[in-house]
Amino acid sequence: MNRGETLAYLAGVVDGDGYFVVAKDFRTSRTVHPYYRTTLGVQQLWPGKALRLFALVFDGKVTLYPSSAGALMARCELHGQKCAAATRRLLPYLLIKKNQALVSLDVGRLRREAQAGSAEGYARLESARQTALSLNDGSWTRSGILLPVAAVLRGYGRLGPVELGWTKREIHAYLAGVVDSDGNLRIEKKRVRDMLGPNYRINIRCAQVVPSPALELFAKTFGGRLAVRKSQSPNERDLVSWSLHDRAAMRAVEALALHVIVKLAEANLLPDLRHLKAEGKHGETEWVHANRWRDSVKMRKRCYTSEQVAAFERIYRAVQALHSAAPNSYRLVPAAGLTENSRKSPDLPR
Repeated sequence: MNRGETLAYLAGVVDGDGYFVVAKDFRTSRTVHPYYRTTLGVQQLWPGKALRLFALVFDGKVTLYPSSAGALMARCELHGQKCAAATRRLLPYLLIKKNQALVSLDVGRLRREAQAGSAEGYARLESARQTALSLNDGSWTRSGILLPVAAVLRGYGRLGPVELGWTKREIHAYLAGVVDSDGNLRIEKKRVRDMLGPNYRINIRCAQVVPSPALELFAKTFGGRLAVRKSQSPNERDLVSWSLHDRAAMRAVEALALHVIVKLAEANLLPDLRHLKAEGKHGETEWVHANRWRDSVKMRKRCYTSEQVAAFERIYRAVQALHSAAPNSYRLVPAAGLTENSRKSPDLPR
């Protein structure tokens, strides 16, 4: 991937597994005014290949910690100037968390005004923090209030891939980042009545909370429809999903396979199933069709051979194994994070 494609991919990862935080703290007990700190972070299940690429590009540090479920998680956070620099580079490619990024960038301006003696400076900083919280929980989208940032930044928030001139490969790279965060590449196996063997079909799907301009971009790029699932709780947000199957999914999988990192193995296995099925049915089955008015008729039709079905099953199980595999074990390091040698692991994406 070139520079633009790499940033587009990482923007897709941030839109899925990333977060922007504006935090307030008092540095000492004697501090009169609070300090407002900005953070851009990404967290994934270890080994977190996309997260390690994020750390490599933006000079971050990967730390590990156990989740409440016992799985090993990886996290990379950028603060202060590193956060601002990374946000500026990712901003042209962000879709879902673009407003959070704009608020984060505006905090730097507001902080300078407050330090210069502006009476309203700290009040505006607190307003920015509350806006960031509302954007993260989804309540800001329903408020209908203009984003309280500098006018030039507010206008930038309305620009999309077309206005910003994304290339086709940058679109694919961004969508690959979303798939590596919130997507799923799988093979469905279903028993169908009157069929000799199970039906295998490839599927690509992605689900996010409403609204999701990323999923709208999926549908615009590869086709398919969006389905909304209403939440069952007032504290939860509605989910929107996008998916494609078989031949329709093939085009999307092949395009994204050039950019995905976390789900690369699945992206390489799914086309194998489609290619095997495209070879046609090599077997033949025969049965007797009963007829009440005349002699029974012997019928024949094409079918997959047992060897073909066995090949389908091997690919299906390989994909299932990738989904169910436990994260690689790794010695948990305290606050210092990974060792320098670990950060330069040879399997890091280049």
